[in-house]
Amino acid sequence: MKKVIYVLILLIIANAFSISVRSYNNVIPKSTVENYIAIPDDSVQKQNLKKDIIKSILNATGYSKWEEYIDYIDLKIYKGNVIPNGKENIVFALNLSKDTALVAVYEQMNDLSYYYKNKITNIVPVKDIKFFKNFLIIEQILDERVGAFLIDNFIQIFYYDDDNTFKSVLKKSVNYEEAYKAIWIDKNAPDNLWNKTTLTSSVDYLDEDPIKILYIATTTNYKGLSPNFPKVEDFKKESEKTEKYLYVWDAIDKSFKLQEKSDVN
Repeated sequence: MKKVIYVLILLIIANAFSISVRSYNNVIPKSTVENYIAIPDDSVQKQNLKKDIIKSILNATGYSKWEEYIDYIDLKIYKGNVIPNGKENIVFALNLSKDTALVAVYEQMNDLSYYYKNKITNIVPVKDIKFFKNFLIIEQILDERVGAFLIDNFIQIFYYDDDNTFKSVLKKSVNYEEAYKAIWIDKNAPDNLWNKTTLTSSVDYLDEDPIKILYIATTTNYKGLSPNFPKVEDFKKESEKTEKYLYVWDAIDKSFKLQEKSDVN
């Protein structure tokens, strides 16, 4: 009987230690973040603090395999409120590679620490993050310039749900440019014909009840003739169209619904 009790005590201690370690890995001291922000960029101390923050985030999110690339990881920090409990949130964006990024959301635990809440994955490098109600608006850049040419600077809106998860609810291009050989799409097209499409837009977040998003986008199509990738002046405008979209938040379905779409003259 004593052996059984002894084994149970050991298991309880081991489990408590495991929970303690996990909790420690989920915490970032406020002083670390504040010192990192305050110290000049060229400081060795700032670089060391940056690595400490990144390591903590990678461990908390299960991305520790990226630690070997820590010298190349870009770190961005944003403060605001997205979790509706009155506590300050701090959001870290880690641009891990050319086409992979990670966002980690922490919550102020006390005057000394931030505690890890959740992560957002399956995103590309982050340019900016904005807070709006229970939404995170993450601006990203998809850069594909291999063979053809594609750059998509877009926003992706994530809603904080009651189950402590972030759900992608809308994705729209802010600036977009794509160019490719016409023959890649149409085998009968001339070998030297290139197509180019650009999009520029504005996005307004309307703090109404229900929440609305006004999106106005201008799409322009060009054609150019060149044996190689054309210069800017080689492309001639073929058409241009401006459209307006109004999205309205549906609190039941927890999604943005397209309420209105119209041409803008």
